[in-house]
Amino acid sequence: MLRLMIVDDEETIRTAISKMIDFNSLGYEVIATAKNGMEAFDIICDSYPDVVITDIKMPILNGLELIERANNLDVGIEYIILSGYGEFEFAKQAMKFGVQHFLLKPTNKQELIQALIEIHDTRMEEKQKQQVQQKQILDTVRFPMEQCFLIEALEWQHDFLKCYQKYDQLLAFQKNCLHACICSFVEETHLNTFIKDVQTLLKKQGITSFFPMIAVKNTVILILDVESLALQEALQEGIEQLKYPDQTVTFEVNFLHYHTTFELFQSIIQKIARFGQILCFDSSLNVYEIRNNLTSSWKLQELETVMKNATSEEELNEVLQTTFANTESLDSAKKIAIELYLMLSNSDAENSLDMACDFFRKVYSCTTISSIYELLRVVPSHTLSEENVLENKQKSYITLLKNYVSSHLDAEYLSLKWLAENYLFISVGYLSKQFVKEEGERFSDYLNRIRMEEAKKLLSLYSNDNIKDIAKQVGFGSNPHYFSQVFKKYVGCTPSEYWERQKKEGM
Repeated sequence: MLRLMIVDDEETIRTAISKMIDFNSLGYEVIATAKNGMEAFDIICDSYPDVVITDIKMPILNGLELIERANNLDVGIEYIILSGYGEFEFAKQAMKFGVQHFLLKPTNKQELIQALIEIHDTRMEEKQKQQVQQKQILDTVRFPMEQCFLIEALEWQHDFLKCYQKYDQLLAFQKNCLHACICSFVEETHLNTFIKDVQTLLKKQGITSFFPMIAVKNTVILILDVESLALQEALQEGIEQLKYPDQTVTFEVNFLHYHTTFELFQSIIQKIARFGQILCFDSSLNVYEIRNNLTSSWKLQELETVMKNATSEEELNEVLQTTFANTESLDSAKKIAIELYLMLSNSDAENSLDMACDFFRKVYSCTTISSIYELLRVVPSHTLSEENVLENKQKSYITLLKNYVSSHLDAEYLSLKWLAENYLFISVGYLSKQFVKEEGERFSDYLNRIRMEEAKKLLSLYSNDNIKDIAKQVGFGSNPHYFSQVFKKYVGCTPSEYWERQKKEGM
């Protein structure tokens, strides 16, 4: 469902539009109505609508000013403008802001429905493209995720179901049962050649491998989709016929069958857990050793423990700085960032797949190790479980949000949606609920309040001639008129009146 807001200064029009159409049947949920641009802007800041139906002529902040200011928060919002016959110039100006839908008053029901259908269809197409991009991102980071799954599965055998569920969505485990092909008596001297030859056999027989080949002492494990007994027999025969110089024992092949993929992986984890060295081979035959380097299970688990036990943000940053200072290449740094994110992330969080993909995309766009460090720096503080967050409020989402806001008060783009997607990598819905729960007020009220407190301080220090500059300093850009309106709402007088009052009190 797309989220819809209706904005008009006439209550009868807001009510009429709300009741005119069965919005749910068109794929919309009406999340709010607003009687002026100021109220609408605050709702956008808190409630992130997808579509806004708005009048042009409204008090405090008109429709065009609303769109211009809201575009600083979220350029993805679609607008349907309701205009009168004499407002064509306003409509032309709206086109500069990317508005594509204009309807004349009185509003024609069928025209409004058609505009809503067009927007909905466009959004669905965009969603499909996003899903394709998401799959490409997941394919790019699949091998690090598979390694991380093994690392966590080995550590959390006592709670393997939770680990499996966490990675099920990210790795898209096949729902119908896979099979494990256990190849025994593979001597270390022949391992790489054996892996290469088996890969050739799989391609020749059209068998898909759904997980990296896993090698432990004298054993290689393949996870395959081979329901045909004929295919299993052909693969077994092909592997057992492989011969190498100085080979002392013939290879032996057995297949494991379970009702579910979950049971299959659980069995494999139990079988490999007793070995000190575990190797993974990707489709390009790159090998990854789970044990003896910085991105191995033991090192990452140690790093994870240190980070979770950190008592301050400074301590967390020090741990990360040390980690990335010892990282030799950009690829290694990306791998560490992805695996730490996966280990520290909350799989129960709303929209966890979208959040993970967004983080992975940002990691792979980094061109320096220092930029990866800066990106990852916030992750340990906000991906801990809610239980740990409550134990140490310094690590809560809300504390991070408030710290960011206080140091970026001049930024016009500040909104819950922007902070959730670009800074905290969490669901905006979850962030909104947590903010109200912890702070007892909406984010827009909090943001306006602290901006006005800062404005009062600046007005006490500077002359009345600097109101426009003060508006910029507290995030109102080049719109001192709107700044004055918000100031009056929260303080009870205009900035000029406040300055005069302060001047008199200081005499």
